[in-house]
Amino acid sequence: MPQGARPTVSSAKTFEIAVDEGVDAAAVISRAQETARSAGIVISGNGDGGTFRGTAQGNYTVDVEARMIRVEVTDKPGFVPWGMVESALRKVFK
Repeated sequence: MPQGARPTVSSAKTFEIAVDEGVDAAAVISRAQETARSAGIVISGNGDGGTFRGTAQGNYTVDVEARMIRVEVTDKPGFVPWGMVESALRKVFK
């Protein structure tokens, strides 16, 4: 591993975040992008789906009919617990 590189965990984890009825998915993602910036996370995408990167990286898809955002974390530092990653992303996408 190159000097200064951080060890990552390559196993993915997926979780879902409910979107309240009547809330526009694009508005949720727009708000998430603003919230994410202050947490050092960059979200690229729209109300259909996209990617995020920060301490952890992955992608999200929006299921409008089921009113949920499906988040898949594909990479995270090995020293950061899954619970911490999920909690931070839930706050961003809520």
